[in-house]
Amino acid sequence: MTVHVILGDVSGHGPAEAALAVHLRVAWRTAVLCGKTQLERLRILEKILIDERVDDDTYTTVVSLVFPPGGLSVKVVSAGHPGILLRSDGEIRWIEPRAGIALGLFPGCEDWTQTDVSLSPRDSVVLFTDGLFEGRTAPSTRLGEEGLLRLAMQHGHLPGQDFIDALVRGAASKAAPFGGLTDDVAVLHLGWNAAS
Repeated sequence: MTVHVILGDVSGHGPAEAALAVHLRVAWRTAVLCGKTQLERLRILEKILIDERVDDDTYTTVVSLVFPPGGLSVKVVSAGHPGILLRSDGEIRWIEPRAGIALGLFPGCEDWTQTDVSLSPRDSVVLFTDGLFEGRTAPSTRLGEEGLLRLAMQHGHLPGQDFIDALVRGAASKAAPFGGLTDDVAVLHLGWNAAS
């Protein structure tokens, strides 16, 4: 069975942005069920974003993953989204697929490409929105991607849910003295239960 996953982040906050996110989710699911490729899905999402957004400055970052049967690889397409974490036997690596332009920034640019990532049977992939690492850890410093990777490496030995809880708790704790995590945070931990 092929597994399709998407994680996105609509710019801005409020009911209009939340409604737009729902439109995009339904459109993505429909495109998957219609057999569209990853790149075709992004074209569809960008068109819907442009047609439905209230503000012309609204954009969406997206990361789309397709796991073919067997779980030994993943096809990643990023539209302005942060990288991903790859967990392998307690070790953590930052994977930075080639990121194209976020949806809606330059309509029609369509510079997205697919990155193939090899996986081992017990590897996990962790997706997240930028709200996880954009919190301030000092008056003029953010946790950032490197800080998030260091935090992830400290907790790499934990099982999936505990790892995610520790990651979010750690990022929130570091940002708490400086206003906390002020942007939306979403985290997905994707793995397989390989036979022993």
